[in-house]
Amino acid sequence: MDGVRFVAVVGVVLGHWLVTAFVQGGDGLSVDSPLRWMPGLVPLTWVLQTLGLFFFVGGFASARSETPWWVRLRQLVVPVVVLLGCWVLVFAGLAVRGISQQTVMAVGYIVTTPLWFLGVYVVLLALRPVVRWLDQYSWGVLVPVVLVFFVPYAVWWAAWQLGYALARKRIPGPPLLVGGVVAYLLLVRFGGFPVSAVGIPGAALSNLSPPTFAALALAFAQIGLVLTIAPVLTRLGESSTSRWVNARALPIFLVHQSALVAVSLLVRAPGLSSPPDHPGWVWQRLAWLPVFALVAWGCLPAARWRSWRRAAPRSVPSAPAPAAAERTPVP
Repeated sequence: MDGVRFVAVVGVVLGHWLVTAFVQGGDGLSVDSPLRWMPGLVPLTWVLQTLGLFFFVGGFASARSETPWWVRLRQLVVPVVVLLGCWVLVFAGLAVRGISQQTVMAVGYIVTTPLWFLGVYVVLLALRPVVRWLDQYSWGVLVPVVLVFFVPYAVWWAAWQLGYALARKRIPGPPLLVGGVVAYLLLVRFGGFPVSAVGIPGAALSNLSPPTFAALALAFAQIGLVLTIAPVLTRLGESSTSRWVNARALPIFLVHQSALVAVSLLVRAPGLSSPPDHPGWVWQRLAWLPVFALVAWGCLPAARWRSWRRAAPRSVPSAPAPAAAERTPVP
């Protein structure tokens, strides 16, 4: 599961850094995406949109944890408040300098949009008694699947329920992988769902806002894949790089968009503020990834609130758990 979390963190960070572009216009910066101009890149979203894996790992960690809900809530809320407080100061400074409202709105959208994940995560933590009760039945995961008809965000509950189930029993990966891939293809071909796993600026529909059955199929396919290649991911999870990322998963999740925004605001250069409408832009953006990573690394101490506040009580696992399962509750 440490290997799965590592893959998920790297996927979401690279995904955001590669498909988010700030384009200078007459009224300020606006958000654009290379996916809008280069449809050939869309298959990459099937790999880099890893939200299902995040919730899958979260469900597994929840099953192995006895940490009270309010402790988990505090672990999440405090760093989020710190992040938002810092950006309020930045927005105030931008307003003083006369930055356009369009630029401020574009920046605010990119910084705050990923935070919906933490809200869903907190709700699923609070539903632990329900998740535990459903886990007693082999059909328990069907409940959130059916709920997707009425509450689209139940997509992530389904992935969470599978992770919770994995903590006590073996789940075969190939059937999930094949079923998820086939369902995704059918939903895209005959159900009218977008091919892209993420939203594209200007598109009428998105598989994430709100999540669709196509997002559910992709989550099941990804979960099936990681279960199928579990030995490989086990070795990956034991690597020093994976341990480093897992120990800082939540801070990385919180600051990676801020790093992208900071560099994009301070530097005007190809691959940052130029339109992402040609293949050369992709190579230009790849060259900026080390800069984003360096800025994000510099922001990590501010996001790791437990470095300047006494750590919350450690949870006591009810069974042997991955090393990072309790150390970092979410990505």
